[in-house]
Amino acid sequence: MALEAARRFADSRIVRVRATLLGLCWALSCCLGACEELVVLDSAEPPGVLDAVEIAPEIFGLVGQVREPNGSFVSSGTVFLVPAADVAGLADTPIDLFLSPEETAAATNDEPIEDLVDLRGDTYERATVDLDGIYRFSTLPEGDHFVVWFPDETDARHLPGGDYARVSFSMASLVGMRMDLRVSATPGATATYVGSSVCMVCHGLQSTTRTAHNVGLQVPGVRSILQDIEPWPDFDLGLEAFDAGTTLFYASCNPDASDASKCEVTEDPPPGPVSFEIGLRRDPSVPLGSVGAYYVELVNRTNTEPTIRYDVVLTYGGALFRQQYLMRRTNSGGSFSYFLLPLQFNYQGDFENPDPDDWPWRDYRSDQWFDFEAGAIREPANGESFDNNCAGCHFTGYSLDGDDTEGWAARAVVDLSGAFDYDGDGRPELINVGCESCHGPGSEHLELAPRGGAIVSPGSLTPGRATMLCGSCHSRPVGIGGGMTGLPLSASDEMPSPGLRRAHFAVDNTTRVGGAPSDFFASGDAFSHYQQYSGHLQAQHYRNPTRMSDCTGCHNPHANFDDVYGSAVEENLNAVCVVCHSEPEFLTVLEHVATVTGFSHDTITREFRCTECHMVPTAKSGAAVKALLDMIPSMDPPVQYYWNDIAAHRMSMTGREAYQEQPVAATNACAPCHGGFFPNR
Repeated sequence: MALEAARRFADSRIVRVRATLLGLCWALSCCLGACEELVVLDSAEPPGVLDAVEIAPEIFGLVGQVREPNGSFVSSGTVFLVPAADVAGLADTPIDLFLSPEETAAATNDEPIEDLVDLRGDTYERATVDLDGIYRFSTLPEGDHFVVWFPDETDARHLPGGDYARVSFSMASLVGMRMDLRVSATPGATATYVGSSVCMVCHGLQSTTRTAHNVGLQVPGVRSILQDIEPWPDFDLGLEAFDAGTTLFYASCNPDASDASKCEVTEDPPPGPVSFEIGLRRDPSVPLGSVGAYYVELVNRTNTEPTIRYDVVLTYGGALFRQQYLMRRTNSGGSFSYFLLPLQFNYQGDFENPDPDDWPWRDYRSDQWFDFEAGAIREPANGESFDNNCAGCHFTGYSLDGDDTEGWAARAVVDLSGAFDYDGDGRPELINVGCESCHGPGSEHLELAPRGGAIVSPGSLTPGRATMLCGSCHSRPVGIGGGMTGLPLSASDEMPSPGLRRAHFAVDNTTRVGGAPSDFFASGDAFSHYQQYSGHLQAQHYRNPTRMSDCTGCHNPHANFDDVYGSAVEENLNAVCVVCHSEPEFLTVLEHVATVTGFSHDTITREFRCTECHMVPTAKSGAAVKALLDMIPSMDPPVQYYWNDIAAHRMSMTGREAYQEQPVAATNACAPCHGGFFPNR
């Protein structure tokens, strides 16, 4: 008893210390004018939390308790046993990516758990959760099943799923067992964003600071404490051209070109006519981090008009293959809009590549900045701003005001460690993807500290909702609000909330649910980038009777690269794949390749990567890179094939017969033997 009393006293002291830290952090945010009323529960156990309880077993059945991740039990809802065979049956019908929003919402095969419960839930074995959070099956049906919890219709504070909702279990493995289910809560409608710095008071600095999501938008040459570019040593390579005073020449322009690039961009004066120049400049009198440290000069080479200067206020990208640059314009009402300048730095760019888009510098929508018919410099229309076209997928706590007439102005949640004061009110904002982008606004969660609730737990969602977290941006949708741009904005200019199901996303946030047919190759692989979710929907991994993968099955959003299923990825490049794909007949990937292709590949001395065949980079964000060089001595000239830089996510190998249409595994740079399969011309 004395030991128990001492433990409870220690716990209460820890609670008070943590609550004090939270209060201090919140107070600092208040100094910046970003606070809401704070309520901290000074209790080691929030209401509804039970210690482990004994549950009488069912000799021929299954029992368990339903809880939130904080330990509080959920005293309602229903646990369903969803037959794995029914999930397998769904996969027989391909998901049509090009349905209208209304047709998508009505589809019955694109959300493998929820669609089945909607259609057949009345026929499935199910158990009601009692007031103590306990569910009970006295007997179990034959076959394999997914164990999934669904909230009651009146429960608006929880989301369907459970931490075992992605894996099927045989009847034999469940009989007589206790399976406690951890399910996700969700913030209420009045919850507000608090910023990642507040989250990290309890949850630590996290390795999220080393993710591409967190470093995407930066003040040129400097970063916030939440931005660590150590994994990308060449991150500022594009800025070196500003330091060197490089001039870019825009020549051989075709304003009617169908893609975003209208001109060839060179660093040396070309022999032909030049429409305009862009000088990349660094003002050494302005300290790094201040507006004006980096800027560009637009010079019209068609007509005589004054040189125009634009300050580079933010860089956009740098972790993955490209970087772009933003300027800021004041709207009529005094707010700010941001616009991408007409240049893009390609980290893998090469002037030897035949396509000018694959050179180190490429044109990006120069038609918005230069009137080729009149030969005059101009600026983009209000509706082309970064605020209403791009920012929603990057900002945490995004909100948007304005219209095409007055101009658009976005803002993010104020954060002490934010990268930049985007809206100009004197307070830094979290203009990158932070904790609450995936977990939802955290004010209610903070109020319930130290064992908070009221927050989305992506690992406890149904696979459809879990993939939708990423899919709302990685699918090229067209939104309703914001001028109907590539952002999935609702009619009230809001981004979809974490935990939303695809059916609701389609009708509430889109006029086009995903990419257009022109964004895909005939094989189904992505042609345009930002299509990872669209590819995943087509993959067998998404709808299969054993384990339904979501994005985090392969990608750790917290960037803990050293511990993927207990294996060091650097030591085993196939670690993520062989967790599931470990059939004994495929002792090595090389033997698997030999079995599938019919060729031994015994001249290969290195280990294959699974992704070399199953995730070929078919889409392009930056520049294409040289792949197979097909050289046949009796034929001339040699043919150079290229791969792009964004991997296809269908995880199905496209055969070599498609080599003329898209990058395929057989055109890998490491496969010179494959040249014999292709005609040289």
